[in-house]
Amino acid sequence: MVSLELTRDTSYGPVTGFADSHPLRRTSSALDPHRGSGGGEDPVLKWLGIPYAQARRFVRPSPPETWKEAKDCLEFGSMFPQPPSNTELLLAKLPGFLMRTHIPFSESSHFINVFAPGDLKEGEKLPVLVWIYGGALNNGTADRFFYDPTCWIRDGQKRGQRCIIVTGNYRTNIFGFCASDDLAKEDPNGLCGNYGAYDVITMFEWVKANIANFGGDPENVTAFGQSAGAFLISHLLVSGKRLFRRAICQSGAAETMLLRPVSQAYPAYTSILESIGVPSTASPSERLSTLRSAPAETLLSLHNASHSFTSLSLALEPKVEGAIWTEGTMKRFERGEWDEWVEQVILGTTEDEGTIFASAFQLTSPQAFDTYVSRFPPSLQPKIKAKYTSHLPNGTYDSSSPIPLTAMPGSKLLADQVFLHPVMDQAALLARSTKVWLYRLRAPVEVIDRVAPVKLGVFHSADLPFVFNSRSLWEHEGPEADDAKTAAAVGERWMRFAIEGNPDPSWTPYTPAKPSWLAFDRAGKVSNEDLSWFEKEKVELVFAGQEKSEGEEFLGESNE
Repeated sequence: MVSLELTRDTSYGPVTGFADSHPLRRTSSALDPHRGSGGGEDPVLKWLGIPYAQARRFVRPSPPETWKEAKDCLEFGSMFPQPPSNTELLLAKLPGFLMRTHIPFSESSHFINVFAPGDLKEGEKLPVLVWIYGGALNNGTADRFFYDPTCWIRDGQKRGQRCIIVTGNYRTNIFGFCASDDLAKEDPNGLCGNYGAYDVITMFEWVKANIANFGGDPENVTAFGQSAGAFLISHLLVSGKRLFRRAICQSGAAETMLLRPVSQAYPAYTSILESIGVPSTASPSERLSTLRSAPAETLLSLHNASHSFTSLSLALEPKVEGAIWTEGTMKRFERGEWDEWVEQVILGTTEDEGTIFASAFQLTSPQAFDTYVSRFPPSLQPKIKAKYTSHLPNGTYDSSSPIPLTAMPGSKLLADQVFLHPVMDQAALLARSTKVWLYRLRAPVEVIDRVAPVKLGVFHSADLPFVFNSRSLWEHEGPEADDAKTAAAVGERWMRFAIEGNPDPSWTPYTPAKPSWLAFDRAGKVSNEDLSWFEKEKVELVFAGQEKSEGEEFLGESNE
């Protein structure tokens, strides 16, 4: 039996966890016949699959049903309905990649997971990191291998760094971000959409109320997330709620994706109604009743058929009590309006953010590049072409010779438009009154880079195995492997930021007057790099007919 010492009270009932001293594996070691001590690794305390909320379809989260008997929290809970992750499918056959295919799907998947160092002492108040996953608001689940902090906590303990790490599920795709006039009319305050974002808020509120019972300090919480997770964290900087003290935004910012009026926030709404046979004469309540009673598999299939990168977004909210996103978040940043209790922020990008997207959107030929560039104002098109082809021989983009995906103009353009420019714009505004550090990841995951059929470089999501120390990928190469050293360099700074509020005394903070970032290179080597060139060389990447607001639209399907 699991020791009763690992039973903790929560607001809704007691939960029992376990001490994991085994190498990280696909399934929980607590459920294996040889569970218990003797695994040979430093123990990590785990409470997996704790209920933190519940919600009906297209409704904001509410407290879960309470329980009295201790609930065994020994394995990740179910995941919300979603399409598969292209990144996981790409890496699934890689030796050491732990594909967790045993986790079931359910709309009742509001689960949170708590990880703590095994030497946790009674009454301790350790810094807390809360992870918000990415996935283009379309997929994501906390049980993924790349989000498991077990080895990161173990290596942190060896360095004398001790933190509590929390992960959890939030709704995505149609279940998390459907919005429509029907849903707005149903709500007494006219609020709709953003269900997944309110799940995230509820996760932070659960941490605030409960983490002290697990050895964490509710007043020292760092939010960290990647891609859509960083997008959500950026928008939570104006929540008006004391959710976290610090933030790390990896490969995402407030303008990486969209914030749109309700009528535009989920464009597939009408076509999905038609596909499930709702007559045009149906009332709003009849339409919603049919949507809520349709099988989850049917809705997900119809959503997938219509999905593109811009088919999901946050929805603008009316200026009523309880609303958060009543106007563009970047406009509020420009006025200096963000939560003053957020004291420090790290933001950054990988070197080749655009490769996966250029490949997925087939933006890999001169013709496709020209078509894409034609969407920008005519006055900008020559500048855009010049900037993104200048690295090619004679500055000419043609099909006469092969070009690596990392060097393709489409890859570089998407990287800047969707990731680098939004991150830099947000950093410049936040740095007016908040301490900001910027980074650039230039180190590839070498065990992936060596075997990948297509060279993706330091692709979007390449930071994840370094942050979470996914060492089963490279441990066969020994502790001196370049990947191990890069993981240590990143992981140590992220933990130090959560503990002290400063990731590295030698990492020069970013300021608009003296812009710089810390470059992470192979084998954990780092260097501060001057960015005074950036604004001089920057070309605004805003499509013709669009004013710059929250995110930029472009074609293509994406299931990260």
